[in-house]
Amino acid sequence: MVEEAWQDQGAAVVSACRRLLPGLVGVYVHGSAALGGMTNSSDLDVLVITETGEGVAGLGRALLADVGSPRPLELSVVARSAAIQPQWPWPYLLHVNSAEHRANTDSGDGDPDLIAHYAVTRAAGIALTGPEPAEVIGPVDRGQLLDHLGDELRWGLDHSDQRYAVLNACRASAYAATGRLLSKLDGAAWWVANRGASQLVERAREAQAAGVDLGPAGSAATAFVNDRITELRE
Repeated sequence: MVEEAWQDQGAAVVSACRRLLPGLVGVYVHGSAALGGMTNSSDLDVLVITETGEGVAGLGRALLADVGSPRPLELSVVARSAAIQPQWPWPYLLHVNSAEHRANTDSGDGDPDLIAHYAVTRAAGIALTGPEPAEVIGPVDRGQLLDHLGDELRWGLDHSDQRYAVLNACRASAYAATGRLLSKLDGAAWWVANRGASQLVERAREAQAAGVDLGPAGSAATAFVNDRITELRE
């Protein structure tokens, strides 16, 4: 049921990209849909690669009008040249967030989240159209990705709920230890299998599966995440 919902929405995204981006290279699903951890409350994460920026303004309007449901759409359009050699400042052509009804172009600051999008798409992305991901997305630097994951954990403590913070900490630890990029649910499973049972992790896993917000991180969760940040630095 969940899979069918994103496949229909993904097909609609491809149709809009083919119609409006004359330089389209490929459309790739990443995030939880590709990593196997999608729930009914998950976003649909999409990376679009094109030769030029022609058509991106019209694409942004079309996606917000027609393709931002049944689940929130989080989509980035990047140039082929940026994707094949991922590097700071992580430039993009268009970013669409249907939950906030927002479509914006790069002001020159780039999007640091693209390092993770590139890494996940290259490793596990689903090509809805275009070449296989590894043919058009270059490798990202491991040290830079670890730094980004640490920044994301700090952001999660300040801006997101306990579920998000704890599960991202688990999967960041899994990447640091194994080089594998996991979904939030698989990150929790990895933690239990390799670090031992944890009520904190199990509660976050159950909340993620059910789509339940746990509210701001409590003291135990904050300590857990800060310990993982220290591990990443080491």
